[in-house]
Parts: sequence; structure tokens; C-alpha cells
Amino acid sequence: MSISIILRNFFLLTIFLIGAQASAAEFKINVDSPSSIAEMLAGETGKKLEVTLEFQQINAIESHGLAVILPSSTADMRDELFYATKMQDMGYATVVVHGAAPRFKMKFTRSYTSAMIVHDLAKTLDFVNEEFGKPKKVVVLASSTGSLAILASQMEPVIAAMPILGSVTHAFMLNAACPTKVVPTLSQTAKIFAVNGLQDDSTPAFVCEEMKQENEMPNVQLLTYPGAHHFESPIYEVVGQVDGPHILPTCTINYDKATKLYVKKRDGTGSASEKKQGFGGMQKWVYKNCLKRGNLQGYNEGSAAKFWSDVDRLTK
Repeated sequence: MSISIILRNFFLLTIFLIGAQASAAEFKINVDSPSSIAEMLAGETGKKLEVTLEFQQINAIESHGLAVILPSSTADMRDELFYATKMQDMGYATVVVHGAAPRFKMKFTRSYTSAMIVHDLAKTLDFVNEEFGKPKKVVVLASSTGSLAILASQMEPVIAAMPILGSVTHAFMLNAACPTKVVPTLSQTAKIFAVNGLQDDSTPAFVCEEMKQENEMPNVQLLTYPGAHHFESPIYEVVGQVDGPHILPTCTINYDKATKLYVKKRDGTGSASEKKQGFGGMQKWVYKNCLKRGNLQGYNEGSAAKFWSDVDRLTK
């Protein structure tokens, strides 16, 4: 092989590697760990730590848009990585926020809250704007606990404190854990979609219907599909009963006017609030009085295909 061909191949390989590095990268950012939205707004930010941001297709941020994939209540990120591939197929740059692992102790842990996910989202968007420029659009996706964070991130008091959250244009609350009563007004900037399987008895669709009935939320649309919990993800290929924890069939989650959480048993026999018991005391009450185990879970190929097609259509 001639020297000229060797040099040419080396040049092409160098260009390829530079392009790959520009398209995919990991970064560490410093974040806080507020237990609740009210504590975060009061400046009680909790432990400082580093989280990893995993980017793909970075060069599409300004030209097509950014999809931010937030974690749920577990450090198992297989779902989130799958969501990222679906958004990449639609042309989006993606960033998977690995915020659970540094705080993770056990599934459904009290050490990891939706407020922490909101804070991580804001810090991620700050980083993106500073490092790569303003995205053409910002689509946020998250499941379960992460879905509650999505809704909380769009409350006007939260955006007033962290204006970067107002840059979200579309948000998908997968396996949506909808609060029933939300006294603070939602920003109207983002189009928000609450997504549930019709046979889901862990994050049931009726809870999101309650939310729409109880609150003025014109920019929130309910999307329902045949299937159980995690109907959208082939990670849960087998459909069947699992020993998963849940609270929404037993209790309602609510935000008061000061963005403090309160919880009520659906049978009317008890309640607890962040205002009266403190966030930690309310959490303990929830685990004692609301937490149940066992739900239907599994992938529905047809519903998943329809859902991801709807995401593509609704974000255009």
C-alpha cells in the first residue's frame, strides 16, 4: 500500500473519530438533592453530588432539537436508553440523565425524589445551553416518578425560580404518575402528554383523568393505549403480574398553593402533608398507609408502535 493511500486512510479515520466524538459524549455536572419542590424553592438544596449526562447525536441539538430522558425510581436505565434510541431515530439529539445511581439505595427508595429529578433537569438544560447553544426544541420524557417530576417542573413557581425550565416545548409523562390536585398554575409553554396503559393498575389512567377534571390544564393531553405498566418498552417483554410497589391506586398525591405535597387515602380514612409532618414524616406515612405491591406489567408491541409514532407526530 502506498504512503499516499495510508495517509489518506489515516486522514479519513481521524475525521470519522472526530465526528463520533462530536456526536456522542459523557459529561459530569454538579447538582443538588432537594427532597421536595417546596424545599428546593426555599433554598434547602440537600447534598451536592455529580451526575453523568450521556449524549448522542449532539450535532442535532440546534438543527433538530434535544430529547432529555430522565430516570424513574431506579438506577436501572435500560428503559431510558431505549427511549433515547427511539428519539434518535426521529432525528433528535438525546441526553440521558443518570441522576438515580448516585442517590440509589433500593427500588422505590425514599432517598430519590421527583424534586431531585426536577433539579437535575434544570441543571442539564443550563449545561446544554452553555456548552452547545439553545436547542431548536426541548422534548422531555420520563416514566413513573420521573413523570411526576415533569409535571412539577412546569408549575409556574418552579419556572420562576429556574427559568430554564420554561424552554421545555414538549413533555411525555410515561406510565404517568399524575397528582390529583395541583393548586399552582402550570405554565402554558410546553405541550404535556400524560401516557398510560389502559390495563395498568400501578399508574392507572383514571388518576390522570382525575387530574384533568380537578384542575385547569388546557395544555395537558391524556394519551391511553391498550396494555399494562411499561407497555411502551420491550425491556419488559413478558406480560404478567410482578411484585412492583405502587401507591396511586390507594392514595392521591396533591400539591397545595405553596407547592407542598399532601397525600390522602382514597377511602377517606387518613391523610398526611409536608406542611404538617414535614417531608420525611409524610414519606413514612405514605409507606405505611399507601404502599401496596403487585401489578400487571409488560410490553405491548402494537401499542408501543402507535405511541412512538404519536411522539414523532406530536413533536413536529
